[in-house]
Amino acid sequence: MNEKFDFLPLGSIVVVNGGIKKFVIVARALQVNINGSKQFFDYAACTYPEGINGDRLMYFQHTDISKVVFKGYVDDDEIMMCENIFNAMKKVDIERANVEELKRSMVN
Repeated sequence: MNEKFDFLPLGSIVVVNGGIKKFVIVARALQVNINGSKQFFDYAACTYPEGINGDRLMYFQHTDISKVVFKGYVDDDEIMMCENIFNAMKKVDIERANVEELKRSMVN
């Protein structure tokens, strides 16, 4: 992970590129297995206002966000957690996942 950005806090509500549906961020820096390759997504989210439905989550990258509708709560713990995520990602050689590739892998 080369570029650094400010992760949105858990609870943030966003709209992703090409959509109008709102999603609430429930996890960050997730490792997934796509076609036998370990990759990561910046975020996992569930639909808003419905919430988590079974095990269905939406995975996406920070660059996939077109609009931040609401920014979640930030305190010292949140700031420290984001730093910990970035420090951990520097130590791991893992490829950034591609949303379109994940969609294709789920169809097959």
